[in-house]
Amino acid sequence: MNSQQPDNEVDALWLEKRKAAKAKRKQRAIEPPVLMITSLMDAFTIILVFLLKSFGADPVQIRESDDLRLPRTTSSKNLEDAVVISISSKAIQVDDRKVADLRNGMVDESLKRDGADGLLINPLYDQLKEKVQHLKMVAARTGSEFKGKALIVGDKGTNYRVITEVLYTAGQAEFNNFLFVAAEGKLEP
Repeated sequence: MNSQQPDNEVDALWLEKRKAAKAKRKQRAIEPPVLMITSLMDAFTIILVFLLKSFGADPVQIRESDDLRLPRTTSSKNLEDAVVISISSKAIQVDDRKVADLRNGMVDESLKRDGADGLLINPLYDQLKEKVQHLKMVAARTGSEFKGKALIVGDKGTNYRVITEVLYTAGQAEFNNFLFVAAEGKLEP
């Protein structure tokens, strides 16, 4: 019988310690998980720096190509944020989206409202009207005004008639402020 008594004491002691540990766990306050904001801030900072670097200082980026060789100028002026209408030797684009093809440097008469003698280029007009609606909606939401500003980027060999048609079409679509883009550099003869 003596040999069983220590076992019961050990069991009793073990049960007491177990009850005490359980009571201690119940008394302990449960802390909510903590969000480590430092790593999130690092990630957001890296993304922000990347976006700022890729956006660049100029609101408009103009790239020359074989189809679009800009005339040269000695003056320098920063480009303003505006709708970009590009006239290359092969196409007319609005914000890097082709709207009309050029054949032999001229707009096909089937794309004009009044045929060969017409000045209004239908696909260009439609695209510019969409831009105007979007810009007016943005202006209304931000409390600013629609300025109707367009950057005209033309190949140095562009026919004057095509430039006139583009300007007329843009004017009909409510763009009335034009800036012509030229590349900085030595003037060519």
